[in-house]
Amino acid sequence: MVPAAQFVRSTSLTRRMLLGLGLPMAALALLLGLGGALTINNIVEGVNDRILGASARAIAETLALEDDQVTLDIPPSALGMLENDARDNVYYSVRAGNDLITGYPDLPRVRRPPVDDGQIVYEYARFREFPIRIAAMARQVPRVQSLVIVEVAETLDARRALRDRMLGALAILELMLLALLLMLLPIAVHWGLRPLEAIRRHMEGRRKADFDPLPLDHVPNELRSLIAAVNSLLARLDNAVQGIRRFTADASHQMRTPLTILRTHIDLLKASVVLPEGPARQSAADIDAATTRLQRLLTQLLALARAEGSREAAMARARPTDIVAVARTVAEEHAPRALRSSVDLQFDPAVPALKVLTIGDLAGELIGNLVDNAIHYTPADGVVTVSVQAESDGALVVVEDNGPGIPVEDRPLVFTRFRRLDRDQSHPGSGLGLAIVQALAEAIGASVALADASSGSGLRVEIRLPFDPARS
Repeated sequence: MVPAAQFVRSTSLTRRMLLGLGLPMAALALLLGLGGALTINNIVEGVNDRILGASARAIAETLALEDDQVTLDIPPSALGMLENDARDNVYYSVRAGNDLITGYPDLPRVRRPPVDDGQIVYEYARFREFPIRIAAMARQVPRVQSLVIVEVAETLDARRALRDRMLGALAILELMLLALLLMLLPIAVHWGLRPLEAIRRHMEGRRKADFDPLPLDHVPNELRSLIAAVNSLLARLDNAVQGIRRFTADASHQMRTPLTILRTHIDLLKASVVLPEGPARQSAADIDAATTRLQRLLTQLLALARAEGSREAAMARARPTDIVAVARTVAEEHAPRALRSSVDLQFDPAVPALKVLTIGDLAGELIGNLVDNAIHYTPADGVVTVSVQAESDGALVVVEDNGPGIPVEDRPLVFTRFRRLDRDQSHPGSGLGLAIVQALAEAIGASVALADASSGSGLRVEIRLPFDPARS
């Protein structure tokens, strides 16, 4: 079992993916930049060294021996090939052993001179306070005992300029690569996380208490184990909720029989025995009120269990239903109770008939609970009105009274089970009426909204039901 503390700290999956992808790619870009810089340096050195070596070779090829003297004829191209835009200085020297034949006598000699005929070595040195690159080539002249060393040197301005240009171009490419990475990586991450967003929208679009398994169609392989775990959790939660519903329904149903017997005996006692004024009569009245309240509570618990148990498969039983006829029947059934409570119950349809797609008995129970609730809270000589009218996309059923109403700030809370307003604590009631209404509305795909009564005093409850799509 995973400790709950591990879930306390909230992390961003997007941030983790951006860091997990961005940091390695940034490190790779840095390594590519370093590798590119080394490659550029090697290319610049190699190209310039080949030109410098070619110049030394061109001079060495003119060496000859005449009258026991080493002679040479430096062609103009030998040094001309070293000309460049940076106007580097070019120096040379030709030595046979320690003897200078021609050139700059103070030109530094390489520390490790070539020892084989035709061998070329390259070294960095300083000459006249400038860094230089020297190419030294050994040449074996016939009848000359020692090797003739030809050295050609140049300053490094051209090399540096070329290296800087290439490194600048590489830096620009690296920056462009990083900018493109920063721009595309979030898009790629959000695109990759889109299946999670689709799953979230699917779950948010579900009705309450919908525990059907999440579909695995089009779910990426990486998320299938997670969705399977969620489906397993939904199945366990569905079993638990169904168990609670069955317990509520069974307990309420089992309690109705002894409660009915108790009510019958109380009614017989009231009819056959006249109790004198005093504690006995008060006790009988309290017992009568308590049993009446308990009977109402059990009835509401059964209605709530039935409503919640109908949510999953209710709309499969939906049929085109005349909601005007349903509302009229409800008003007629509640007329005797309204009469006993001295409440004027009125039915005011705007149209003679109106077909909607719903379940007749559940819609009637929904309207009936609202009418019963309105009669319960409307004072004597009050008015409760039930009206039906057509809208562009469905039917509007309104139950309105001129009772105390519900404050605006308390309206979101009254749909909670057993939630009662502070002012109603001294009056009989269970706080289940509007919770049952909400459950029934969700079961049949209707919506319920609370508003002030048109008279300014009281409560107006609006129920909207969708039209039958097949109606003409």
